[in-house]
Amino acid sequence: MNDLIASNIKSTQGDYPIFVGNNFKKDLAQYIKNKYDPKKIFLISDSKVFASEAINLINELENFDITCESLSIDINETKKNLETCTYIYDWLLSAGSERNSILISIGGGVTTDLVGFVASSWLRGLNVIHFPTSLAAMVDASIGGKTGVNFKHGKNLIGAFKQPLLIAMDTKSLDTLKERELNSGWAEAIKHAFLFDKELLNRFQMQSGDIISKKNPVFTEIIKRSVQIKAEIVSKDEFEKGSERIKLNFGHTIGHSLEGLTKYGKLLHGEAVSIGMVVAANISKNLKLISTETKNEIVSTLNQYGLPTNLTSGVDINDLFNNTKNDKKVKNGRINWVLLKDIGSPIIKDDVPDSIVIDSIREAI
Repeated sequence: MNDLIASNIKSTQGDYPIFVGNNFKKDLAQYIKNKYDPKKIFLISDSKVFASEAINLINELENFDITCESLSIDINETKKNLETCTYIYDWLLSAGSERNSILISIGGGVTTDLVGFVASSWLRGLNVIHFPTSLAAMVDASIGGKTGVNFKHGKNLIGAFKQPLLIAMDTKSLDTLKERELNSGWAEAIKHAFLFDKELLNRFQMQSGDIISKKNPVFTEIIKRSVQIKAEIVSKDEFEKGSERIKLNFGHTIGHSLEGLTKYGKLLHGEAVSIGMVVAANISKNLKLISTETKNEIVSTLNQYGLPTNLTSGVDINDLFNNTKNDKKVKNGRINWVLLKDIGSPIIKDDVPDSIVIDSIREAI
């Protein structure tokens, strides 16, 4: 498995590897057996990938004499709440989980958020392994230990930091991913390029055909590089107390607000973040931090990957703006906006005038 390690996360809860490869469930099962020797594992899977992913992993684990208790449920943003957590808690209790038990989450970013939070809270903390099956979960949601559930007042307002034992990313899981969901995942990967890596952005622009068609080796290489960027940032700022990890929220202030206003049903997460990045680019331009050309480059790159760059009709500008006040990055009543001074050069500002924000939102209509 060493040849599959894309990065190692350094964490106060323990360092752990991120594996990236193609069709390695048997190797993963053997690694889990040799490393942890569990007698029983509890798998929680999004029902949409149970047949394609969970059953295969269960079979491989049971070939190594590991008993698997599995729960398959419908997991989406509208179900990412305390009610679903309670349902899972009841199942874990009835299935005989103990404090040294290992959970495995199988699904997209909502699944890793939800199961990660369950692992952080049930019996004051269980071990968890993430097996993300969407691109968004691979390059973003599963990495770094952030877990959470939605509350009526905002997204992920209830949560905890819970680092996994490992993360296993099998790019074969993406073979059947719908085009819209794959595009949504590219938003987070492209975000990493906007923030930290001009060379990666150039590859996104120049090799878009091969990337979108999942042609290897470039497809896997792009994912690995994006994973490495997030792993590096998380290792520097595990609990988002400094100024590094917050930069990963580029586009998320407006994105989360937009998701909330549309009841987590109209836009995928990456689609909302894409629009949020355009608004953040507009703010950067209107503050004269970046040029109009750079802002246009951001928009055109997102368009290359089929991502929305304009606000949908029916969204009230004032409601969208006011909803940003519920953002987790608000400190002393001021929003910490993640903006750009240039491609690869992010900046955090908490003194952006409301008028600039509203005008920048209006530009995205």
